[in-house]
Amino acid sequence: MAATHATTTTAIRSYRIYFRDATNLLARPYDVALASDDDARALAMLMLDRQSVYPCVEIWDRTRLVCMVRNGD
Repeated sequence: MAATHATTTTAIRSYRIYFRDATNLLARPYDVALASDDDARALAMLMLDRQSVYPCVEIWDRTRLVCMVRNGD
């Protein structure tokens, strides 16, 4: 009997994380490829925590706003 291996594939999505400056203007974009909205939000929160210039970020999946994260959220 031959062994079969089940493989799971996770779809990778392209997200864009935008930092917003104190005047709420888009300041700096980052393109990332991640498996889920939750992963994109977690990365954005980490990026936001590791800097002190920008007060918030927005996460987009093409034309869909995934969420906005502010310092302290």
